Parts: sequence; C-alpha cells; structure tokens
Amino acid sequence: MNDRPTQAMAAIAGTVAAASALSPRTLLRAFGIAPAEVTGAAAFGWRLFAVRTGYVAVQALRADASATASFLPIQAMDQVVFWHAYRTRSVPRRAAVLAAVTSGAIVALDLRRRAA
Repeated sequence: MNDRPTQAMAAIAGTVAAASALSPRTLLRAFGIAPAEVTGAAAFGWRLFAVRTGYVAVQALRADASATASFLPIQAMDQVVFWHAYRTRSVPRRAAVLAAVTSGAIVALDLRRRAA
C-alpha cells in the first residue's frame, strides 16, 4: 500500500512527466522559457526526462520499493543540475528556481516518508 507522501511524490512527478512528454514547450513556458527558445534537441531531452520520471512515478504508485527509494537520489541529482543552470544562467533563473522548487517538494515529501 502507498502512503500519502509517496502518492503525492508520484503525482508531482507524473504531472511533470506527462507535460514534458506531451508538450515540452508548454511546460517550459510555465517555467519562464519562451517556446521559441526550445530547440528540437531540447524538446527531445525533456521527453527523455519524461520517460525516466514517468517510469519512476508509475512504479512507485505500484508500490515498488526500489522506485519509491529512488526518488531522493534522483531528485538530489536534479537539484545539482537545476542549481548549476541557475548559476551559469544556461536557462532563465526563474526556470531554474521553479524547477528546483518543484524537485524540492518531492525531496520534502520523501524525507517525510522516510521519517514516518
């Protein structure tokens, strides 16, 4: 059985994955990146991100302990990427901060789950 933090983590991850897969330009617009700035390669990269994130979310909802345990290390790596992007300004700072905050919500939920 899944606990509420796991369900919430999977919901956040699944929503981001679906948006990344279906329309990366729309998702990135919400994060402050103009659709015209999203190249074909960037859209492809976001769709790859969606596969990873979606897979973990679905497996966590199926009560796969390995998938649930992978949220924290994956989000830790994502945090490094988001803050590097912020520091180097490889994306607008607003985009990097919003991505870090979204990831941070999953981290907080996972820490809560682990403490329970």
